[in-house]
Amino acid sequence: MKIYHVEAGMLATNCYFAVNEAIGEGVIFDPGGDCPTILRMIEQAKAKVVAIVLTHGHSDHIGALAELRKATGAPVYIGEDDADCLTQPNRNLSFFIGEELKNEPADHLVHDGDVLELAGMKFEAFATPGHTKGGFCYYYAPGKVVFAGDTIFCESIGRTDLPGGSYRALIQSIKTKLMVLDDDVKLLPGHGPTTTVGWERRRNPFLQ
Repeated sequence: MKIYHVEAGMLATNCYFAVNEAIGEGVIFDPGGDCPTILRMIEQAKAKVVAIVLTHGHSDHIGALAELRKATGAPVYIGEDDADCLTQPNRNLSFFIGEELKNEPADHLVHDGDVLELAGMKFEAFATPGHTKGGFCYYYAPGKVVFAGDTIFCESIGRTDLPGGSYRALIQSIKTKLMVLDDDVKLLPGHGPTTTVGWERRRNPFLQ
């Protein structure tokens, strides 16, 4: 798997394109905004988008969803408890980006323990509530990579003061779903630089 990356939208959300170069197909994670930039990344990768996977439903992670969905025809995946974020602006907190976002419902709802077989790759779905009620991380075991959304950042964690947030739930999610992985597993967050499980285990002040 080769991972392409751009910062997209007003809040510089990390949008990732995980590509299986052997078959020329890939998966987009969190199209936060600025669809033309995302489309240029896809063109650079020379791969077909076969799925759009959302770590959660906040507006800064779905800002380009409608446009990208139209451009690629790819199905959309989101955690069941964040499904209404796509259709309800008050749930996706669109006021953060200054517009009212209404999308069509997701094509597939994700549940804890699901394995998404996409583009010839298998992504393990870990429910990680706390930032949102329906937040998820997606683990690609062969590459030792987690697409972590806003569950965890380099030496920090996602906000829990927004509707549906819970500090206790988020810490529990991180400790039981992410900190049980090997130290060298990469964590690709929704904002900021890439980190690793080992680094966060030692340096993240919220986990000490």
